[in-house]
Amino acid sequence: MIQIESWAAEFAQKLQKAFGQRLLFLGYQGSYGRGEATDHSDIDIVTVLDQAAPADLDQYRELVRSMPQGELACGFLCGREELAGWPRYDSLGLLLDTKPVVGDLRELLPEFTREDVWEALKIGASGLYHAACHTYLYGGNPGGALAGLGKAAFFCLRFWALCRDGHYYPSKRELAGVLSGRERDLLRLAEARSPEEIQADYALLLDWAGEILKSPPPWEEA
Repeated sequence: MIQIESWAAEFAQKLQKAFGQRLLFLGYQGSYGRGEATDHSDIDIVTVLDQAAPADLDQYRELVRSMPQGELACGFLCGREELAGWPRYDSLGLLLDTKPVVGDLRELLPEFTREDVWEALKIGASGLYHAACHTYLYGGNPGGALAGLGKAAFFCLRFWALCRDGHYYPSKRELAGVLSGRERDLLRLAEARSPEEIQADYALLLDWAGEILKSPPPWEEA
């Protein structure tokens, strides 16, 4: 497994040599950002340039390919103006999940509100609800899909905890320490062994996501 700090520092040097002050931000996220990476994990890179023309993409691609295990690299790249116009719920997740190497994403993004966090949770819950319904009805292996649905639930639960606590828990380990009840059960979803377990897990997914969709923001309940 790569050492992400040294890998990212080497990549930053190559980008700075190629793009100079046009490189506004470089960071990493995903399993490496959460401290959950394995030998097979993608290297999830976030890069912001002053602009991202096709020639810049060609040059960037060659630099990625020149890196050790560059075939594992993936991620997000855009220009400054495109980032400024990005949907707020998505750019909020980008900010919260990314470990900076060069620059500061906060200087390139708007200030976020609790309403933005709630919108991000609702969008995640709607996607989770739809995916669970579709897979249960039409998927050939609904039990085998539970691990993937559990990952989607994990992403939702991070925003749920942020709404509740005002604190963001990026990793499963950190999140597990503050969850209980249904939320903790969602975090443990995996491939079920029996039809009864499959049905119970899908009921949990649909009930929880559906409740988020039907509920007002927590500050309105208070």
